[in-house]
Amino acid sequence: MTAPVSPTQEVSRQIREQAVELVRRSGFPLSPTDWAELKVNDFGLGNLPAEGFVFADLLRTDRMRVTLLVLLPGQTLPEHRHPPYDAEPGKEETLRCLFGQARIYVPGRSNTPTIAIPEGKQPYYTSRHEVVISAGEQFSVKPNLAHWFQGGPEGAVCLAFQNRVDENRNVFTDPRSTGCPIPLT
Repeated sequence: MTAPVSPTQEVSRQIREQAVELVRRSGFPLSPTDWAELKVNDFGLGNLPAEGFVFADLLRTDRMRVTLLVLLPGQTLPEHRHPPYDAEPGKEETLRCLFGQARIYVPGRSNTPTIAIPEGKQPYYTSRHEVVISAGEQFSVKPNLAHWFQGGPEGAVCLAFQNRVDENRNVFTDPRSTGCPIPLT
């Protein structure tokens, strides 16, 4: 594998525009500040259309976080886990789908014949039990459980509800990932 390359500004702009269109289609209301806060992240892996997402923190305190999370069709948020730290069992995360379909992969027996893992990345996507959520449905990921998300055929617009958050402590299966560092406030 080659070293990761940061996405160009043009690729980032295109991904963000596509995500904005999905949020608009979802009908989920955002304030002008929320729209301005939409960020693009490729986790340092250099393949934003395949591995990345668009997000905006809607609420962030010392104890909880609510994030708007947008995945384009087939776009993957790479496998990672939220380990314990500072006497906490780790971050618990609930994903609630607002639009489209989100595929969530957790450890367990594979229950689907086809899993669209980004090319050449099979060793870094070990969770193969698929849970599919559509608009109005949700799924919770327990602390320290390896998991990854993927946008369905139309993409996905979701809310992610999380307890205590220090994104710098997330552990990504792909050692090349820089994660999703966000300064604590």
